[in-house]
Amino acid sequence: MKRSLWIAVGALLLLTGGWLGYRQFFPASRTVGSLVPPGALLVLASDRLQDTVSARVLRTQLSLRQLPVFDEARQKLDRFLYATADTATVLKFVAGRNIRYSLHSISKTTLDFIFYVPISAQDQPFLNRLTNPDPRQYRVLNHTFAGEKILDLVARGNEPVGSFILTDGFLVGSVSGILIENVAKRMHQSLKLTAAEPDFRVDADHLAGLSVRPEVLQSLFSNVGSLVRLFLPEELNLQFRQSASRSHLIGYAVDQIGNRRDVAALFANQTPRRIQYANLIPQTTATLYHIGISDAPQFGKSLSNLLGSASSGFLRDRFRQIAPETKPLYQSLGPDIMLCRLESPTGALRQVLILTAQDGKKLANAYQQVAYRSGAKMATDPKSYLGHKILLLNVPELPASLFSSLFSGFSQSWITQHGTSLIIANSEDAMQDYLQQVQRGAVWTADAHQAELLNSTLRPANFTAFARLNRGQTSVLASWPLGWQNLLDKVDLTTGTPALANLENMAYQASYGNENIQSTVVLGRNTRPASRAVLNKVLLQKKTEFNAPLISAPIVTGNLSDSSAQFYAQNNAGQFVLVTPDGDKLVQNNTDGPIRSNALGVDFLNNGRLQYLFMTDRTLYVADPVRISKKVALQAIPLPKGIDPSFLARPRGSQQRNMVALAAHEDGHIYALDRQRRTFVRLMTAPHKGTLQLPFQVMVTPSGMDILAMQADGTLNHWRENGTQYPYFPTKIERTNEEEPEIRFVGPALLPPGQTQIRSITDEGQLLTINANGLIANRIQLYRPVRNGYFRLFPDEDQTSWLLLRTTDTEIAVLDQQGQRRFDVRALQSGRNNIRYHRLGAGIELVSVKSGGFTMLYDLNGRILNDRPIPSDFPVALQFDERTNELYILSGAQQAVQLFSIRLR
Repeated sequence: MKRSLWIAVGALLLLTGGWLGYRQFFPASRTVGSLVPPGALLVLASDRLQDTVSARVLRTQLSLRQLPVFDEARQKLDRFLYATADTATVLKFVAGRNIRYSLHSISKTTLDFIFYVPISAQDQPFLNRLTNPDPRQYRVLNHTFAGEKILDLVARGNEPVGSFILTDGFLVGSVSGILIENVAKRMHQSLKLTAAEPDFRVDADHLAGLSVRPEVLQSLFSNVGSLVRLFLPEELNLQFRQSASRSHLIGYAVDQIGNRRDVAALFANQTPRRIQYANLIPQTTATLYHIGISDAPQFGKSLSNLLGSASSGFLRDRFRQIAPETKPLYQSLGPDIMLCRLESPTGALRQVLILTAQDGKKLANAYQQVAYRSGAKMATDPKSYLGHKILLLNVPELPASLFSSLFSGFSQSWITQHGTSLIIANSEDAMQDYLQQVQRGAVWTADAHQAELLNSTLRPANFTAFARLNRGQTSVLASWPLGWQNLLDKVDLTTGTPALANLENMAYQASYGNENIQSTVVLGRNTRPASRAVLNKVLLQKKTEFNAPLISAPIVTGNLSDSSAQFYAQNNAGQFVLVTPDGDKLVQNNTDGPIRSNALGVDFLNNGRLQYLFMTDRTLYVADPVRISKKVALQAIPLPKGIDPSFLARPRGSQQRNMVALAAHEDGHIYALDRQRRTFVRLMTAPHKGTLQLPFQVMVTPSGMDILAMQADGTLNHWRENGTQYPYFPTKIERTNEEEPEIRFVGPALLPPGQTQIRSITDEGQLLTINANGLIANRIQLYRPVRNGYFRLFPDEDQTSWLLLRTTDTEIAVLDQQGQRRFDVRALQSGRNNIRYHRLGAGIELVSVKSGGFTMLYDLNGRILNDRPIPSDFPVALQFDERTNELYILSGAQQAVQLFSIRLR
């Protein structure tokens, strides 16, 4: 090479090095990107986040400041600016400024913001007030870190308010001193490369911009986040605007496809589409994953290629095993593949996979052939439930083998055909719950606001992940990283509620092209917050009067919130009266006494609808409603002598198809109702005679059904379905020494779902933890303020959780699971009290206290939920409708049944 060329190259390198050195010591005007420390979880920008918003606007439409992350960023800056200036001065200072905020992790449990406010020479008066505050209230300290002067604003009592740095173009501040030191370090980092800044548009149509790392977004979609990440772009830069209904904010982004070409290939030649079969999505869905298909054979080929090279060895081997049978299945698929994760009060995974089909029968047959190819045994006779044939295919992770690890969590497949669609559930309980909701119309399309969201706000897409936060209190929020929970669970002092309460829906959608991924993030709510004028007010919706006094609580069938609800009532003439949705009172038959038990909905007659079982002192009745003819057919089944008529339980998980209800015997035995023989048969025998403390617990196990029951003298039984007891059971709970009183129980024992230790409490307040071998692992004596009171375990009506109850004749105290007091209620009427614990879904938990002829409702912190007592001679029936945030109460008092509603939020 010529010497002149080498000289030219050397000169060029020398000039480049000199320019870089010059910029290191004499930097050009700074940008936000040059100030943001590395590792920011997200960066947001807005010129109106700090604006004031009227209370009316906050109720009628979704404001930017009502979104949890944006609201927390606003509060951090407000706390800093309002410390040294009045409201008018601060609003004038922030007006029209495109302020940016970056969120960073300080520790595993703590996240915090840095804010970047653009400033100019005209802002010097405000900055002077900030650096020289009123010494009677605040003072400013300073220290140097990494060669940069950091100012610390502290209150008079030395409480830190925040730290900040003043540059030529920005006021950079944070509540966290650690984060400001990271900014200083970033400003003086040697040979740093300025991060690329997203070009956010902030104008009348675009409220804010948000740049977020995909792993942050995917971590918020429950415990399969790492799989959702596969569908996200490598970077996500969103521009937010309001939806047409102003109930949601929509963020749009177009990002390069990067390393997501394997997922893009999956949707090659697939036209983005909306959800077509939303009428199959049950109301209790907490998280939905949807894949839209326009060309099923092409999708099958692309999916086969993807699964054949899966990173999981199990899925890769399984797919090679089933590959010959997959082609007919993929070709039969319809436009929607939907995975619904249902709300789970116990935290157990309850999910349903919905495969729409062009030919439902062909798809069902193809799925069964894949199962047999995977090692499933030949199918036994299917079970019948609400007019559907339900078949068990005992093969683990069959949906994941066919559609990727996103669809994992199916230890077995319970399948049925509904119309032309194939329904797959991971448990029999989940399948029955799903079919009940679909039959009574409790689906997404029944909610006008949800239907509008699906048809208008959400756009056509290849992939949609949708989380309903108001339905996912136990399955979505609890799975979020702890740092996010701590950041977003703070209470807004102006409203008294967490900012997260303003957010009901969170969705991510993606459509894949050859070079780009079009992303949409939807955040918002379907319901408006209640005004103070109606919040917690008891409103009478309907009153039905009778000619004779009632002798038992009314029995509800259907939804109280809509016109489909009807109920049954009993008067003192023994008449069983049907009250239709139109208010008609139709006498159906006579019963031999007042109803003593709960009403249990079961498929007793196998006629495609639910029947309702209840007991009087001598008889079990089967009520079969025929809505078309407005009749209820009553069948009577005599009770065996000694049956306790106060409690009926569902035999969940039972392998015996004809057993539809369970009841306790006064000697401690368990009887089952055989629907074929129309009689009760003894299922479990107690070796030691003694009354069971109700309710006994029914549990689903891989081998069938288990029952846990405590007797009054401390004998604890743990039965298998075949009537035998587990090793070391029954066990007797004994006192530790002769000086202690005799062990007695007035409440049940409970084995919490997913745990191995049994919990109970004696009437004297000894809180017990019992191992699986029947030995006591822990015994704690709780404080007893009164001598004539007693303790008992207090489960909710579905036995998904529990509290502890300490009662006397005129007082109750509700305790948490560790025995700490939550609240108490005094001045009750002696001998006329009934207390119940309700978990109604959508995060609503409350305690109803009936004393005398009235009922009061309390949340778990003891706050009264009804502004006036509810008339009731019997325990009330409660239902919560998350579509309107209303609690419905059906009450029987004297000669009338009344329906009340209360707006809870």
